[in-house]
Amino acid sequence: MKAKNIQATLATIEAGEYYNIFNLLPSISGGEHWIGEIKDCARSMSEWLDPEREYDLDDLRDLGGQWANSECEDYYSNINKRVQDLSLWASTELDFEVAELGGQMLDGTLTGLNSLYLYAAMRQLFDAVADQAFIHSTELQDA
Repeated sequence: MKAKNIQATLATIEAGEYYNIFNLLPSISGGEHWIGEIKDCARSMSEWLDPEREYDLDDLRDLGGQWANSECEDYYSNINKRVQDLSLWASTELDFEVAELGGQMLDGTLTGLNSLYLYAAMRQLFDAVADQAFIHSTELQDA
């Protein structure tokens, strides 16, 4: 899939067309903060794509870990605020992923734990946006 086709679909997501993204996110997702995160993810993903390159879904998902990590490279109060705004602490789906990550990355601080929750959520968000962008770009290309 050409990057420009994916970027066109990402522009529709950024403009407010969410396709099935919410169905691919933790059950706690919803509301204005999540909408803002979806739009930011679509914008960022579009900026990360090389317009001269072709991507498959695995290529897009490979970028997700880097992007999620970059979202956690922030001032501690911003990380903690985002975790609260997105209610990440209330997600059993994220609890399982954080438990898997925690053994390797937990530093024993609240900010460290919140960073893991934010990383897990942003990784899932990136995968959901990538999935929907790829599917809908493929549908448009085939039409």
